[in-house]
Amino acid sequence: MFFTFLRRLHCHVSKDEVLYIRRDEFEEPIKSEWVLEMQNVEKYRPNGPVLPDGSINWQCACMAGGSLVAHRCGNYFRELYVCMKSDDTRDPSEKCPTQFVNWAACMQNMSDERREQMRKAMTEGSGNLKISEKQ
Repeated sequence: MFFTFLRRLHCHVSKDEVLYIRRDEFEEPIKSEWVLEMQNVEKYRPNGPVLPDGSINWQCACMAGGSLVAHRCGNYFRELYVCMKSDDTRDPSEKCPTQFVNWAACMQNMSDERREQMRKAMTEGSGNLKISEKQ
């Protein structure tokens, strides 16, 4: 009997508070400073890979919302991306081969020997490397 009473009591007691307002209250302009601050959409507008101040936006959706840089190979990706953004006049594949090899090798779980083969192939321009093959 006690548990039946407790169950009924629990059904009538809510953890949420329900508020009711009249229609005229609903139609009044909002006076909250917090809501007025949220209306400043420029401040909260999503940015691309580069923030307005020129720094890198690591939380950009283009970087998988930050999970690409927080990945187990994220430190290699950050080094690669910083290198690629450092000089916009040169081709990224020419200026950052070591960083690219480190990142790609980490993503594919390559051995150190395979990583060195890939690094040599990229820096020397050798075409006899099969990247998709795991060792």
